Amino acid sequence: MFREDNIIINSSNEESPPNSQRRRLYKMCAGASVLVFIVLNAIFSSKSSATRSESTNAVTDGGEIVTEQHRNLRELISFHTLLMLKPFDPSTYDPKELRQPKVAVQQVLYFQTGGPEALLQLTMAFHSWMPNDTYMLYHDFSHLTPWLETYPELEEVSQMADTDELVSGDIFIIPEIDCPAHLVARGVHVYRWMLGALSFEANQKSKEAGCKDLSHNFWLSQNLGLNVEKDFVLRPYISPNKKPSHLPSNEKRENLILVNGDDNPTVPHIKSVQEYCEATGDCQIQILKGFTRVELMDLYQRAKVILAMCMRGCERTPIEAVLSGVVMVTDYCHTGKDERDVPVPSSLIIGHPGNDLSPVEIVKSVLTDFETAQAESNAMRELYLGLGPETLAEETKHFMYIHLAHPANAII
Repeated sequence: MFREDNIIINSSNEESPPNSQRRRLYKMCAGASVLVFIVLNAIFSSKSSATRSESTNAVTDGGEIVTEQHRNLRELISFHTLLMLKPFDPSTYDPKELRQPKVAVQQVLYFQTGGPEALLQLTMAFHSWMPNDTYMLYHDFSHLTPWLETYPELEEVSQMADTDELVSGDIFIIPEIDCPAHLVARGVHVYRWMLGALSFEANQKSKEAGCKDLSHNFWLSQNLGLNVEKDFVLRPYISPNKKPSHLPSNEKRENLILVNGDDNPTVPHIKSVQEYCEATGDCQIQILKGFTRVELMDLYQRAKVILAMCMRGCERTPIEAVLSGVVMVTDYCHTGKDERDVPVPSSLIIGHPGNDLSPVEIVKSVLTDFETAQAESNAMRELYLGLGPETLAEETKHFMYIHLAHPANAII
């Protein structure tokens, strides 16, 4: 993922309407849809002889001749009635019973970092339950090869070289880049999947161009001018081959402090800890850049602390470290403000309203009583151990269900 500094923050935290209110609204819409169907059905019936003689696609349905237009209307009404009257239950949701658009996910295959990996995971999540309608979009699929070692199932996903194949009603998911207004004008539903923080102005510009938003975490969904309901929060995961099967032993732990590779080591919080370590010799600092996977895993098993400041999203390196037993110390900035994304005690969050300790004091307390701090991080460890391909697939189903339930997104 990519860091952007000097971001303007909007602290809006409006909650999305409760599900019960949404279902009542959907039921009202369903009733109106049924009424419209009755009226239009009467109109079609009154013109049946003319329509039947002109239609080349008429078929017999239980003794009644039904035109293609008539059948599409009937299917649409029954489809929306199903969505609006039936509460969502992922365990019983069968996508085959619903008409679906194509879903194309923009890829950034050249960079082997967290954001591009998340886009691939999202593609596989859709493909797991709608394989015939899921596409990965990229200009040069030779860059896919390095990813196949981790995700061999990507070879089964259909590829799309450009957006010319997208038509009205299709869904196109992009990372946090400029909104392609020409696709919106074509009738394509363009969603930006927010994998990192952009400025309030950039988000407003995208909205004005007609793009809608998804988020990869909860903090981003309600800040920086965004108001993404929780049904549209699609959470990526740490790939299974990077998750430890059990919490590593603490036998190799030393007073080693890691610094997230996306962080600027000159920011005051990090600089003060580095100066303390250099002055006392009680700890060592290591910035996580340029290491192989094997070297990273070794560092995770030796370190006690990882510093991750002002996280613009749920950054993978700190999460991987936490899964390996390292204690994350962050600050009360961006993602660090939302306990749904970072469920750690306030004692580990610099600048938290309930914590007046300095960065050095927080780090010293972790180094002194490491096992206590490690136990206090169990909630975060359990959260990210629990996210995986299955959870993201269920969240994409939920997204599709809510997307198609909106009358403006109907497919006729």
